[in-house]
Amino acid sequence: MENKIRTTTLGKLRIFLKSGETVKGNRFIRRMFPQSKYRNLLNEAKNAGIRNAHIYYTHAAYERGGAVQHHHDEHGNEGLTVCLELVDEKDILKAFFSQHKDMLKDKTVIYKEVEMWEYAD
Repeated sequence: MENKIRTTTLGKLRIFLKSGETVKGNRFIRRMFPQSKYRNLLNEAKNAGIRNAHIYYTHAAYERGGAVQHHHDEHGNEGLTVCLELVDEKDILKAFFSQHKDMLKDKTVIYKEVEMWEYAD
């Protein structure tokens, strides 16, 4: 008995952001307690119908030749990089990137083609 695997070509977009970056809100509560940029983008991805979205936290990182940042258990580190990964078709990811160009300006964003596997019935 042979298992058949069906493959689908998708894209993976990795967006690297500082954990302390925030989005300015219009409501009083959001001006007092702004939402993090990476969580805002995660919610935007959900609203846009992106197939999969994940946030990855790091223990240590540096970006664009900057200083090495480390996670601290007692007080965190707002300069530490987090990665928001989105998985969907290339055209959908391109549209999302274009729609959020102001938020993604000067950020490290990497696209890679990937393959999704499923068992065929």
